Amino acid sequence: MKLLLSTLGLVAALVAHPVSAATDVESPQGLLKGQLPDNAPALKRVAITTFFVQYVTDFGIETKRSRGGTFYSKWKDPAPELLQGTSNALYAQLVTDLKAAGIDVVPADQVAAQASMAELRSAARPSPAPINDSSIRKASTLVSAQDLPLTLATLPDAKLSSYATKPIEGTDPPGNLIGWDQQASEWLLGSNAELSSLATIYFGQAKLAKGLNATALNVRLTLPLVDLGVTTAGSAGGGLFGSAKVTGLVKPNARFVEAGTVFSFAQDGGNPGHRHVLGLQKPVPISGLKVSMDIDKKTLDETIFGTQSARGQGLLGALSGATGANNNAADFWVSVDAADFQAALVSAGSTIFKELAQILVNAK
Repeated sequence: MKLLLSTLGLVAALVAHPVSAATDVESPQGLLKGQLPDNAPALKRVAITTFFVQYVTDFGIETKRSRGGTFYSKWKDPAPELLQGTSNALYAQLVTDLKAAGIDVVPADQVAAQASMAELRSAARPSPAPINDSSIRKASTLVSAQDLPLTLATLPDAKLSSYATKPIEGTDPPGNLIGWDQQASEWLLGSNAELSSLATIYFGQAKLAKGLNATALNVRLTLPLVDLGVTTAGSAGGGLFGSAKVTGLVKPNARFVEAGTVFSFAQDGGNPGHRHVLGLQKPVPISGLKVSMDIDKKTLDETIFGTQSARGQGLLGALSGATGANNNAADFWVSVDAADFQAALVSAGSTIFKELAQILVNAK
């Protein structure tokens, strides 16, 4: 009941509060596409109010067979200090790229001093934050930069009509898999948003934008390290006594992904995180990053008992693996060389930030 009243109150407030119109935009190289608020002058002055990186630590894919196999890759021991330092470095690079293009970026200490930031912090979750959702077979660690509040409601997945990430070469087409149709379109489900705090987040953003005479800018960057694929052999249904084989394949593919990499905007009178959103339209590769796996192929035999993944059978295995029980099991272990990690991510991120800057500079 409390959630319902809060949601109804927000709807009523939105009806009474004028909502800025939106303008369709696309970046020069086609990396970013979406809508901006029509108040173009305010886009030349931005205040970064949320900025976090979604490090995808576990990824699973399942065949659409009667007893299909589920394969999981797991990032081996990502150091918390490495993730935090990289998030901060990406934030600093965004500020550098925006300023270089002529955008006025409100200093972080001025943003933090705003009373409305306390409201946003009250709705935030601690950083780093683990996010586990077996329905899309992913587990992530969210790391906020510069001690900014970690709120998800302003940075949902940007839905795309099609996705750029394709199954790896030599694997079954997407129609035979569970996960490929969702891999790009759903990296962080909306159920993870702070539904009971939407009004606080909405009005906190609007008041902050008004107090600083700026546009509030929210940033979410999503990073997986590998792609998984599946090949199948034998009867299509994996019959009761069949000897069909299901083989999982994995290869490094570190990138900032489409849909999960999102920029949202809030202005006084605007509607943050809903209409005013830019989403990455195609993956941006992260070059210079050394990623390795223990193996690149694993085959499971189907029997009367079904196939068995490293995390147990079916969805229950996925749940137990993602939430802590048996969390040291995986079909594929992914390792990353920490020496070049931060520099590689910052370089790739700057490609996206410069495109964002050009959109803001040319907003009319």
